[in-house]
Amino acid sequence: MAGRSRLGRFFLWGAGAAALLAVVSGFTLLFLPGWIQKWLGGDDFRRLASRQISMLLQTDGELQPLQWSSFSVSSAGFFSRPDAPGAWRWEIGNIRTGISPRLLLDRILRFSEISVESLRLIPGARPGVALPPESPTVPAATSGSSDLFREVQVGSVEIGSLRVDPGVATSGWGVKGIRISAQPGKARTDFQLRGGEILNPLTWLGPVQLQTAEGHYTSPTLFLRSMQLSSPQGGSLRLSGEYTAGSPPRAQAKATWENWSIPGGKIGVGLFEIPARMSGEFVLQELRPEGPVGQGQVRLVGARLEPGRDSQTVLSLLGILTGDTRLQKGAPLTTAQAQWSMQPGLYNVSRIVAEAPGLLRVNGQIRVQGSSLNGQILLGLDQGLGSKVNGLTGGECFRRTEGGYTYETVNLSGTLERPQNDLQAKLSAALTRTAVRTGIDILQKATGNTDPSTPAGAAGQVLKSIFGTPPGR
Repeated sequence: MAGRSRLGRFFLWGAGAAALLAVVSGFTLLFLPGWIQKWLGGDDFRRLASRQISMLLQTDGELQPLQWSSFSVSSAGFFSRPDAPGAWRWEIGNIRTGISPRLLLDRILRFSEISVESLRLIPGARPGVALPPESPTVPAATSGSSDLFREVQVGSVEIGSLRVDPGVATSGWGVKGIRISAQPGKARTDFQLRGGEILNPLTWLGPVQLQTAEGHYTSPTLFLRSMQLSSPQGGSLRLSGEYTAGSPPRAQAKATWENWSIPGGKIGVGLFEIPARMSGEFVLQELRPEGPVGQGQVRLVGARLEPGRDSQTVLSLLGILTGDTRLQKGAPLTTAQAQWSMQPGLYNVSRIVAEAPGLLRVNGQIRVQGSSLNGQILLGLDQGLGSKVNGLTGGECFRRTEGGYTYETVNLSGTLERPQNDLQAKLSAALTRTAVRTGIDILQKATGNTDPSTPAGAAGQVLKSIFGTPPGR
């Protein structure tokens, strides 16, 4: 009986202790959060938060007053001062969040979700000035306040609209209207981006729309798992890679695109012009202080071969000599592709292949350094057409026949804005030496278009300079 009595008293004591603990915990949950709320809503905490946020963002700013309702809190935002040092001024508008009351007993301040209506980054007025460790405009908090919580947790962050103004710090790039979801952690932060527009300094590229992007950040490296972009003209681009901050920074990436617009709508190398869209891929291998290094390949979609203007009169000249109007009016290309590589200030375009079956084929390579252009192209005419030109030039041009085409080597020079070739000079010199055998009918055909601003008219002017004005004109 005595054992049973002791066992009963043990259970009674245990039940009493549990009840007492429950009462104490209840009073703690009831009164402690209220006291913490009062402190969190006070000026001491706001000054501490302003200082911590300023140090995190490398700026000097102020968190606006906090408004509490139960365990939810809102603020008009955090704003850098107009003359704040640092590369950026931050405007974080309309912040809303809530805290977990139960975790307060463990001295853990947890925000399950932080919602930000808008975030704008503006290039700083003094980008070269670093923020001092103890900003004089943001008073330091007491050690007791800073030691109140042993851990701060954030479940997720939602940003309704991100805007980054283009400036020197971004080399003219920027974004606007991008929605961001992030899940920060101690060692890794995951993120997703949706919608918005990417601003860029490339006038030929135009606006680029962001569809989606996702990845994560593990200091000091940003990992981009996938980014999908589109252009108003219907092209699409996918990008993935990683970037590690440092001196120098390191980066690797891969980009693939479909039906993207060609800069200016056409490609020209001093011989002809090709209106088309492009698909391809590019692999970024490294970042050097002078610029990126990488290589890729490209193919043209819906490409046509057309005569160009100014010095680009060769196709019209060949069209007059062969009598084939396709060379003057243009023809579709069934194949148009190349490989290319880049280093700082240098582009190499190799393995160029373009073909309009039964008419023309092009092989070669081009090198662009700065704005200077040089390269070598094998221009092949259908064997029958090439033989005509070869005969009219006294066997001086289009002498090598291979695979159904008769080829002539063409050297390219000049600049991207004004490319030059030596084929026109070769043809002119050969025709001058063989003028007697060419026949006056060629010149008659050449005078059908007298406008020298057109490729055909310019080609006619070349022939007139060789043979003079035809009889009856």
